[in-house]
Amino acid sequence: MSESAYGRSMLWLTRLAAALATVATLWLAFEPPGDGPGLIPWDKAGHFLSFYVLTILYVLAAPRAPRWEVVALLIGAGGLIEVVQGQVGREADVLDWLADIAGIAFAALPVWLEALRRRMRD
Repeated sequence: MSESAYGRSMLWLTRLAAALATVATLWLAFEPPGDGPGLIPWDKAGHFLSFYVLTILYVLAAPRAPRWEVVALLIGAGGLIEVVQGQVGREADVLDWLADIAGIAFAALPVWLEALRRRMRD
C-alpha cells in the first residue's frame, strides 16, 4: 500500500472513530439516568475520559483544522450538552462541563507544548 493510500485509510479510520465516539458520547449524555454505577462509576471521570478521547480523535480526524478550533468546538459542545440535559429531564451540572474541559485540556496541552518547544528551538 502506498504511503498516500495508507494516509487516506488512516484518515478515514480516525474520522469513523471520531463519529462513533461522538455518537457514544451523545447516547450516554442523553440516555435516562440508570440505577447502577455504569462502566465508569464516577460521573466526572466519564466526562473527562469522553472528552479526552474526543479531542484526540478530532485532532487526528481534522489534520488541517487549527487545534484551537477543535478545542473551542469541543468546549462548546460540552457546554451545549449540559444545557440540553437540563431541558430533557437530566441534571445540568457545570462541574460536568468543567470535567469535559479538563479532558480536552489534558489531551491538547502536550501537543501545544511540543509545538511551542519546537518554535523556541528554531
